[in-house]
Amino acid sequence: MGLGHYVPSGVLSNGALAAEFNVTQEWILSVCGIETRRAVAADETVCDLAERAALACLQDAGVTADKLGAIIACTGTPHRQFPGISAEVQRRLKAGAIPAFDIHLASISGLFGLALAQRMCEPWGPVLVVAAETMTRVMSQQPRVKETAILFGDGAGACVVAPGAGSLSLRDVQVASDATFSEALRLDFGSTLQMDGRTIIMHAVRKLARAATELLERNSLRIEDVGLFLFHQANLRLLERLMQELKIDRNRCFLNIDRYGNTSSASWLIAASEAKAAGLLRPGMKVVVAAFGAGLSWGAALLETTNA
Repeated sequence: MGLGHYVPSGVLSNGALAAEFNVTQEWILSVCGIETRRAVAADETVCDLAERAALACLQDAGVTADKLGAIIACTGTPHRQFPGISAEVQRRLKAGAIPAFDIHLASISGLFGLALAQRMCEPWGPVLVVAAETMTRVMSQQPRVKETAILFGDGAGACVVAPGAGSLSLRDVQVASDATFSEALRLDFGSTLQMDGRTIIMHAVRKLARAATELLERNSLRIEDVGLFLFHQANLRLLERLMQELKIDRNRCFLNIDRYGNTSSASWLIAASEAKAAGLLRPGMKVVVAAFGAGLSWGAALLETTNA
């Protein structure tokens, strides 16, 4: 029914990171393709980001919070153990006595939330899925490692999923997890992000390509039938390898990784919201969403705009 996003006004530049790690700005750009990242202010919380994205989404959907049937909050960077972001969003929106819960899974939880919302909206009504991350706070923990510190930014994205016809239809979604390499991407209590970059890039490219291909095959579609790809904005070099693997042109992929960095679970929702605002979701277009993250987990969704 609607999409929305919010990014904080603070900017973390390559200049600041280059000075901190004694590297060049050119090196940072060559490694990840990121020029700037958004960063929360000292008094700004992950709940603030989630609230603002949710409000933008509800306005876009033309839905008031009292009409929601459920709230799913997605994050890898909650502000506390419990209750989660969902409780604070529910309170601030004055959404009433409806189910509200968190999916605590970095990078992929926004897509898991979409898959759950598809199942929940028929019996319960419109489901708000909001993903919010304050990754710069996680990355401020010691020891700071340049290979990961340069990647992440803060932001939030949201969508409302409801039964029935709409301007953007969710035709299919599939998600999966395999814990074999789960230790390759983790965040321990009181620590900073731990990531085996080589393992993550290898699995991300393979699994994202396979997820998108299998999704299209089971819907009797080809890569050529897709008008726009909305991938998890993890790293531009990873996305370039994925585009090469799928044999798709860069102009068919929405990219904002250069401006925002990797906003984890919020990234594809922010991309979808920006793509809609920019008028890129043309009538009759098929759109493929694909994301990868902790678990290790991955998935893909097929969206289609109406011809109206």
